[in-house]
Amino acid sequence: MQVEELLDNIFTIYKAASVKCKVLEEEFPADFFEDDPAKIYESYLGFLQNNTVVDGNFISNNQLKLTTINAKYENKEYNVDNGFYKLYHDIKLVCTMLVHYYPQGTRNYQIIDKFYKFATELLIRECYRLGVQLSENLIRENEANESNTELENLIKNDFIKISTNYKVPIMETYHIKTRDHELFSSVIAKSILDNRPREVPNSNFEINKIIPQTNMREEAPKLGFVAANTSNIPDPTFPPTEMMTRFLHPNWYSLPVATWLKYGDFKSWAPFCSENSCVSNIGARGKLWLETIGYIKLYQKETKTSESTEPTEKIENEKIGIDDEKEREDKNEDEAKADNNEEKKLETKEDDSLYKDTPIKLENLLKWNPSNYISDNELKAFQDGTQSQLISNTLLKLQKIRKQRIHDKSVRKPSKEEMDLYYKVKRLMREVLLSKQKSKLACEPCTSFPIIQANYNGSIPVVRSQPNRKRKYTRRI
Repeated sequence: MQVEELLDNIFTIYKAASVKCKVLEEEFPADFFEDDPAKIYESYLGFLQNNTVVDGNFISNNQLKLTTINAKYENKEYNVDNGFYKLYHDIKLVCTMLVHYYPQGTRNYQIIDKFYKFATELLIRECYRLGVQLSENLIRENEANESNTELENLIKNDFIKISTNYKVPIMETYHIKTRDHELFSSVIAKSILDNRPREVPNSNFEINKIIPQTNMREEAPKLGFVAANTSNIPDPTFPPTEMMTRFLHPNWYSLPVATWLKYGDFKSWAPFCSENSCVSNIGARGKLWLETIGYIKLYQKETKTSESTEPTEKIENEKIGIDDEKEREDKNEDEAKADNNEEKKLETKEDDSLYKDTPIKLENLLKWNPSNYISDNELKAFQDGTQSQLISNTLLKLQKIRKQRIHDKSVRKPSKEEMDLYYKVKRLMREVLLSKQKSKLACEPCTSFPIIQANYNGSIPVVRSQPNRKRKYTRRI
C-alpha cells in the first residue's frame, strides 16, 4: 500500500514537470528491458538493429509493440517487483531518445536534460525515505515480517542500482589562445545522456573541464585581502587593485583657512582674523554678494521708478489735450503753433521712451553667437527641401576661400566671409540631423563567440602628494 501511494504522488509531480517536454507521452518499445542501467543505450541500439530488418524488409510500427510511461503506470506495471528501477529505466530510455533527436544546446534539449535530472533525484530521495521508514517499523515491531523484509530488500536493490548509475556531468567550456589573452566561453550545455561525438566550432578551440572547488569550508577572506593594497610593495599573489592611477579627490587637498589672531590687551582695536592667502576672504564675499544680490536689487529699483513715472505722463497729456481744444475755438493761428510744438514734444518723448522702455539684456549679449543668425535662403531651402544642395554649395565656397587663404601665406586668420560660411554650414547640418528620426540599429550581438570579461576588485587608490622638504646644509667652519 505504501508503494502505490508513493507512485501516485511521484506521478502527480512528473505530470506537472513534463508539460513542456512530453516525456511521459513519448512512445518506446514495450519489449525492451536492460537489467544493467549503465548499458541501456548500447543494448537499445542492438535491439533496434535486430528488430528493424527481417529478411531484408523493415518491420512496421504495427508489428513492433510500443507503449508509454503513462500507459505502464495506468496498467500498474510499476507496482510489481523492481518497480522503481523499471520506472528509472523507462525515463532514462525516453530521455536518451529525445536528447539524441534534438540539436545540442536548444531549448527542448535543455528541458529534457533537466527533467531527467529532476526525475532521477526525486526517485532516489523517495526510495531512500521509504527504505528508512520500513526499517524503522521493523525495529519498533521487533518481529521479522517476511513481506516487509522482502519489500525492503527490493527497494534497497533498486536504490543501489539507480544511485550508482546516476552521475552529474562535469561542466566544460571552450578555450582559445590569442597573442595577448586567453578567452573562455560560457558553460557548454551538454547532457550526460548525449553519446554523439563532440563538435568543436573551430579547429583552434579547445575543451576545458571545470573542476569543482574542494575548499568550500575554508575561512572567508579577511578585510586586508579584500581592500586595496596600501603598502608600497604589493603582494605578487593578488591581482592589481588600482582602477585609476594618480587620482586625487578635491577634498584631499590641504586648503588654507583663516586663522584667529591673539593680541591680548590690544584686542579692542586690532583685527581679530587673518585672511591672507585663504580660500574665501572679505573681497571674494563682497564680489559674490554684488553679483548675486546687488545687481538684482538695482534692477528692481529701476523698474519701480519707471512704473511710477508712467501715470504722471498720462495725466499731463490729458490736460494738454483739453487746453488745446479751448484754444482752437478762439484762435486758429495759435492752434497751428501749438500743433507744431506738440508734435516736436511727442517726437522727443517717443525717442526717449524707445531708449527707456527697451532695456538691453546683458545675458542675451553674452549668449549671442554668430551661428544664431539665420539667412532667408536657409529658410527657403528647408521649405523647398533643397537643404542638401545648399550645404554642398556653401561647402564648395568655404573650400575655395580657405584654399585662397592658405595659398596667401601672409593671411593667417580667416576672414568674416569665411567665418559666416562656416557657421552657416554648421547650423544647416545640425538642423538636418535633428530633423531626422532617431532609431536604434537592429543589430544583435553574436553569442556564439567567447568573450573576455574584465573584473576589477578593490577600491580607488589614494595617492597623496608629499611636499618636497628642503634639506638644511650646515656650514662647516
